[in-house]
Amino acid sequence: MAKGYWVLSGTIHTPLGMVPYISKFTSWLPTVGARLVVRDLQCDVREGAPGPVNIIVEFDSKEAAITAYESEEYQELINLRTQHSDLNLTITEELIANK
Repeated sequence: MAKGYWVLSGTIHTPLGMVPYISKFTSWLPTVGARLVVRDLQCDVREGAPGPVNIIVEFDSKEAAITAYESEEYQELINLRTQHSDLNLTITEELIANK
């Protein structure tokens, strides 16, 4: 089965304001079977203007990623994040090439 991913990119405006979100987010991830695979707060942007933050979270499937996003717990976490950042979050699926 293909893995599912959250891909976040953007800007954090008040880093200290993000501390409660980051603390709760990292504690919450294992409870939904997810793991942080990329966290770069100063990425090397070569094209476009997505902001210097890139985060990728891996789930067992795209469905699991969607369910986690729609969960009551994560919906509450969004409120902690949005007042201190402008992040885009996309839910996607890995490519499994035919052998």
